[in-house]
Amino acid sequence: MDIFRAALIAIITAVLSTTVRQTRPELSVEIAIAGGVVLLGMAFVRLGGVASGIREAAESMGVGGGMSSVMKIAGIACTAQIAADICRDSGENALASKVELTGKLMMLSAAMPMLLKLAQTLAGLAEELL
Repeated sequence: MDIFRAALIAIITAVLSTTVRQTRPELSVEIAIAGGVVLLGMAFVRLGGVASGIREAAESMGVGGGMSSVMKIAGIACTAQIAADICRDSGENALASKVELTGKLMMLSAAMPMLLKLAQTLAGLAEELL
């Protein structure tokens, strides 16, 4: 199973990074980033199939546009979290916080069309009731 392979890569990366940190701290960060890139590559290979399956299901239900926005927001969230974690691993906590804030604002921006559509729908329902 791929999860065992991913776990093994993570454990080996952590042990290498910790071992090297004692003598070459700058190389330790690079080892951790390289291991993270390998793990993300493994995840993205699987994600492609999942994304196409979700897209097909959403289109068959007639909600294709909304699902693409949801997938975009999920992508922004994952990217921001990964970038923030890398910043924290590098000791840049303030930068990590700024990445997270930027991600949240980008997610809000990506959600605006859905929020506006929801507001229009609710306004239409309120008009029908009154």
